[in-house]
Order: sequence, then C-alpha cells, then structure tokens
Amino acid sequence: MATAKLFLVVLTILAVYSSVTNGIGWKKEETLVVVLNNLPPNTMLTYHCKSKDDDLGERSLPPDNTWSWRFSVNIWDTTLYWCNFWWNENGKPRQESYQIYKAKRDMGRCGYYCRNAIRSDGVYGFNGAMEPYLIHKWP
Repeated sequence: MATAKLFLVVLTILAVYSSVTNGIGWKKEETLVVVLNNLPPNTMLTYHCKSKDDDLGERSLPPDNTWSWRFSVNIWDTTLYWCNFWWNENGKPRQESYQIYKAKRDMGRCGYYCRNAIRSDGVYGFNGAMEPYLIHKWP
C-alpha cells in the first residue's frame, strides 16, 4: 500500500515537472507556425488565430507578407491552433477557417517549422524543398 502511494506521488511530481519543462527533464524544441498572405495582389488578409489556451488576436496581413508565432507542443501532442480568415475577392467578402496547426497531423508533415500560404483556393503547405502544395481546399 505504501509503495502504491509513493508511486502515485512520484508520478504526480513527474507530471507537474513534465508540464513545466515540456518533457521529463528535457526541453522540447519550440514549434514555429508561419502564415503567408498569398492571395491576389492588393488583397489584405484579416485573421484571428487561437488555441484552447491562447488567443492570438485579430490581425491584418498585407499581400506577400508573413506573420508567425512560437509555442511548445504539449506532452500529449494534442496542441491545436485554428484560424478564421477574411478577405475581399472580386468585390465579394470571403470567410474561411482552418486548423492551422494540429500536433498529431503536423509533426509528421512539417515538424517544428510549419509554413502555410493562404490562397484563394485553400491553404498550401511547403515540403523540404519549399515547394507549395495544397493541404486544405476551401469548401
């Protein structure tokens, strides 16, 4: 019985320590997510990105500019950020949304550097050679 209680105490201490250091005794590399406004010329992109714990606020991004943020993926690899996007296209307002970073999906796709281009037809990712490819088509 005492051994079981000691085990639970040690497990609790490790869990708390792990949440502070992003791993049991070691620091995980921070993830960088980059959003590129790759919409048609002169099209301003407005966006609002957030996770369950962090609201990054509403911002605007001029054409061919980027915005980025860093964070540490949680120990369970359930970190998730989503963004709502707004822009005007051919005089008509558009609104789309996308889970811009989902740890279980994106750790294999882009590792700790996830670059995403927002285009009229969807969200594009980049491979190691930095060649864009469609990862999400707008509905």
